[in-house]
Amino acid sequence: MAFEYGTQKLNIRNPFRFEGLVRSVRGLVLTAIGVYLLLQIQPLLSTDKTQAWVNLVIGGLFVIGGFKALGVGLFQVMRFFVGRAAPASLTGNVAREAVQEKEPTLYTARSIHNMLMSKSNPTFTEPQGWFARAVHSVFPGLIVTPWPIRNMAKTLVMKITRSLIALCAFLIASLVVMMVFSGTAGGEAGSVVVSLVFQVVLLVYLGLIWVKLGNPLTRQNMTKLHTYSSGGLALVVIGAIVVPVLVAQGWIALWSELSPGNRAEFVELLPVLEPVFYTGTLLTLTLVCAAILAAIAVLMIRARIRMVEIKASSSEKNNSWRYDLHPRQIFTTLRDLVLMGKREQELPNRMYLDENDTGQANRDNEQFNGDLITEIQPVVEDMPESVVMRYSRIGGTVLAQILMLLGAVLFWLGAQSVLPHIDTWRQLVSQSAGIETVVSQLLVPVGATAATLLAGLLLMGFGRTLDRICHMFWAEIFFRSRIFDFHCEGTVMRATHFRGADRHSASSEQDVFTFDATYFALAADTVSSTFAVSGQYNLEQPRYVLSMSPCDGFMESVMGDLEQQFRQRNEEIQNEKRSDREQRLDYIRQEQEARRTGDMTAQGLVLPQQPALDSEMVSPNAEREKIARWEGDND
Repeated sequence: MAFEYGTQKLNIRNPFRFEGLVRSVRGLVLTAIGVYLLLQIQPLLSTDKTQAWVNLVIGGLFVIGGFKALGVGLFQVMRFFVGRAAPASLTGNVAREAVQEKEPTLYTARSIHNMLMSKSNPTFTEPQGWFARAVHSVFPGLIVTPWPIRNMAKTLVMKITRSLIALCAFLIASLVVMMVFSGTAGGEAGSVVVSLVFQVVLLVYLGLIWVKLGNPLTRQNMTKLHTYSSGGLALVVIGAIVVPVLVAQGWIALWSELSPGNRAEFVELLPVLEPVFYTGTLLTLTLVCAAILAAIAVLMIRARIRMVEIKASSSEKNNSWRYDLHPRQIFTTLRDLVLMGKREQELPNRMYLDENDTGQANRDNEQFNGDLITEIQPVVEDMPESVVMRYSRIGGTVLAQILMLLGAVLFWLGAQSVLPHIDTWRQLVSQSAGIETVVSQLLVPVGATAATLLAGLLLMGFGRTLDRICHMFWAEIFFRSRIFDFHCEGTVMRATHFRGADRHSASSEQDVFTFDATYFALAADTVSSTFAVSGQYNLEQPRYVLSMSPCDGFMESVMGDLEQQFRQRNEEIQNEKRSDREQRLDYIRQEQEARRTGDMTAQGLVLPQQPALDSEMVSPNAEREKIARWEGDND
């Protein structure tokens, strides 16, 4: 929905200000580091051009990343512009004044009617598949949360499950390798090498699992629930069994091809090569970051489950009517008078269904029916949040930005160490240094630099994942609104009323309709939520109905006002008929008095220039002197 200026504010606050502030600080620090590196280029051009190029590349990356973080952060801090039609409708809005909405909807008019009628909520769908059921067993209240949170929770549990399977496979494989190689030729060397390979494989696998996380607030995540099949976990189990076997068999084949002399040299060199690799440290860092991320996410999910009191109920009212009105007045009065007076902030109501055939109900004893479903303009609702939700969300946001900043700094420090290693390599080659010297002076520092670069990438990846999870909990905005569902059907009767002094001098005739109808009305006070995004389309996201409560007062107010309008109009019609009847009776009394006195001209009942004609028309017959009653005593 495009931004529409109005003097009345919708009071929708910007939910991303704290997140944007922390992000802006990270952007400023990254930009400052980048500018510092770029300013070092000029002095380095005269001494070390290679280092100048390295500073140019790294400094440029830091400035680009810093400006991006700073821009996004400032965008989140700035004013939150929303259109007057915010938030999105639950389904297509068919009102005359409705704006063109492009947001995907999760409901239809029929499903909204079924929600109120059956007192159920189709938002909370049954989990599909054994894995989804297992996740909802771990989080029993997860089913009553919006779909992005459910998708994220399933993704989180899948990451934890795959990680646990990989860790168990690693421990079992390590134990098996120790048992297989113990007491064999080259067993100690084989155990060290195979365990090292296992650590590298486990590190890469866990890093890819936890660093990779898509945006939880994409349209696909908002409109569809993820399903995980058993095939993915089966591949993890198969890989956890097959990879250790292949690694062990590969080492046995390689060891058998080596000569006794090469085997002895390798065994002697192995203690020197072992410090080169920092897989244990990196694996520990990965496990610690994954545990912290999972703990914060679980805390926020559990706190979010308890934020909204879930209800599924509605108010009902039915009755029968009989009024001297056209049945079209039922829906026009309800829509344009009664419900219009119930608007919030002078915004049009959302009309999800407005169908009736009362416009064609013009014949006697003709049937009619109609339906109307409307939602009063939703207003923002500040839901009370627990201390756990507040501080876990704040702490997760700050920690995510710190991890990304530390990762960038570690990557910078690691990249700065690449050129000294190249210089060391050249010196060692020129000196024809031995293998032990090469390992101690080159390979060990290179391993440390590689570990620093990998640690930087891991920290940035974990920080981005945690930032996306926390952002989803910042983005949720709650609304409260009332939904009204009205169905009416009945029959209409038509009668013609003549208006005038008598039958012969009638000046007009009028068709009067009377409807006999039965209605059934439903109403609910609903709590819904949507997920905002930063940018032009901040609230153009689907909305989820979370809770429905009875609203008997609103129901009585609407139906009472509608019946009051009917009684008022019916009273006006009865007053007109009563006034017309009194005029006719007054004419009859004047005519009778004139006949008794014989001076009808004096009474003003006939024209003065026709006395003879009128006197001839007077009959002594008593039956002919009766007054012609053209509408009967029942009127």
